[in-house]
Amino acid sequence: MTSVSFLRHNSFFSPEDVAAKTLNIIGVGATGSWVGLLAAKMGWHQFRVWDLDLVESHNCPNQIYDLNQVGKKKVDAFEEKLLQFNPQITVEKYPVFFESQLHMDLLTDAVFVAVDSISARKDIVSNIKENLEVDIVFETAVGFASSSVTSFTPFDINHIDSYLATLKNEDEYEESACNARIITTLTSITASYLTHQLCDYYSSKRRKTSFILPKKNLLSLDSLLNVYNL
Repeated sequence: MTSVSFLRHNSFFSPEDVAAKTLNIIGVGATGSWVGLLAAKMGWHQFRVWDLDLVESHNCPNQIYDLNQVGKKKVDAFEEKLLQFNPQITVEKYPVFFESQLHMDLLTDAVFVAVDSISARKDIVSNIKENLEVDIVFETAVGFASSSVTSFTPFDINHIDSYLATLKNEDEYEESACNARIITTLTSITASYLTHQLCDYYSSKRRKTSFILPKKNLLSLDSLLNVYNL
């Protein structure tokens, strides 16, 4: 069987950089599914994912799923798409909502919190503090014309507390205008940016380059693509 060759970008990132690492994705919807596929394209081989939802037809434009996957569990469809690209990938699947009391001990290495619920984000991020098994955590918020990528390590307590303080209650967020939902181009750009940062983090030691973890970046499509380091 022919194996996928990652030689084209080995000077930046190699599968060996994360040979013993797992990418945990909590929510494999719009951004989560794209981060998973892009990470696989970069050379990640081990994934652990949580999502209770089924694939619906309206998911197909802004997620990695196809019409022939409608009705399947997202975690199963996610595994299918990644294995189509690279049969050597392994996906540990949990077709449930992530619950800190039940699943926090499963988290290791890299974690991407991609849940819709603000209360769920608060719960996950609050409980991930000082977790010795986790290296780095990413979180995104994606709108229609702009998005943000927040990143931190579990022991950056002040940054985590500052992030949690910015999260409003569910009923404090304004309803989007009609049809102004998540746009596919911005979703894929956000996922690409996050995946690049993730790979840079894990490959910097081998490349002997210094990696400075951006605490927060804002991506805007208002005119041209702009990235702001906050």
